[in-house]
Amino acid sequence: MAFSVKYMALFNVNILHNYFLNKGLDEFISMNETDKNKQLDSFDVNVFLNIRPTRKTQQELNGHNLVIKALNNGLTVWSKVSESGNNIPFISLDDDLCFTFLIQLKDAEFYNYTNLKLENAGKLYYFSNRILAAEPGSFPLINISGDNSGVNENFVLSEASANAELSELTTSEKDNLFGLIRIFVKSDNISLDITDAQNKIHIPFKTYEILFNNRKTIWRYIFNADQKVKNKDDVKKEDGNAQQLITKTEQPLTQKGFISIELDGNELPNPNARLIKPDTINNKYYSEIYM
Repeated sequence: MAFSVKYMALFNVNILHNYFLNKGLDEFISMNETDKNKQLDSFDVNVFLNIRPTRKTQQELNGHNLVIKALNNGLTVWSKVSESGNNIPFISLDDDLCFTFLIQLKDAEFYNYTNLKLENAGKLYYFSNRILAAEPGSFPLINISGDNSGVNENFVLSEASANAELSELTTSEKDNLFGLIRIFVKSDNISLDITDAQNKIHIPFKTYEILFNNRKTIWRYIFNADQKVKNKDDVKKEDGNAQQLITKTEQPLTQKGFISIELDGNELPNPNARLIKPDTINNKYYSEIYM
């Protein structure tokens, strides 16, 4: 008798970054569906991050007939389903079962174009549908897709929690580690549960989201001769220096698109993300362009 093995998506984690998805001043969130899809088609999280399960989670996946499918914008975990019901996991999933995925940095410039404080580089970020027992109740839960809420410093674990988490990882798992994604079958908020009250997979399945906002900087143009600056220009003299001009407002760093910054009717170039200069005293960041 012929039979087939059927799998169903259990949950999905989208990882998005507005440095790659925005286009100049055009924000991804405000684009129409056609333009959004065009931006997503060229987006690949694997260029700047490595997302993979911990060794322990891989064992749990194998033991529960679950498989991971890597995507350009994250990952999906699929479950073998029972013949008695299309959305019943073939192997029952305990409420406290969890899946942990490593977020490892692949791009040394990640913090340059990501709107996170540089002083937190090296600390451990944590994205989960449950709060760790050692963390305060105000610690944020992972977002659902469409929340459009960017990652911030509230997702950083305390030193004690970070050390406890790191002690469970292998040496290679700790390499270039930015954060952890941990998804429990049952969460601290019923809206974030993987399965329903009957332990069936939700239809549609849960899609969580980690959204990084792109950094905004003041653009500094350094000339080798004095410049004449008018009020209508998009730049001004920095501390009265006619050879050093800065934008009047912070401008977003994006991989694609062009932002018009004019000086006497001429457009100035946009900076790349290879170098930023922080002013920690005034909480500002500068991008320098030599003209």
